[in-house]
Amino acid sequence: MSEVLEGLLQKRASLSAELRALNASIAAYRQALNGAAPQTKSAATVSGTRPTMSLAARKKLSLLAKARWAKKRKEEKK
Repeated sequence: MSEVLEGLLQKRASLSAELRALNASIAAYRQALNGAAPQTKSAATVSGTRPTMSLAARKKLSLLAKARWAKKRKEEKK
């Protein structure tokens, strides 16, 4: 059983190294294409074509959603 686990861990390590090398190659290629700094994707980026939502907007939507749920729970208690 431990041999299987060891093999999986080695495979994960090699794939991780390969992914780092691919990311470095992509960054170098992008820099060569436009001469700018490599583009990185932030954690807040939404996939697709929608723009990134600001922290203030997300907080506002969160508070509105919490208020809706509180109102709904209050109505359900009646």
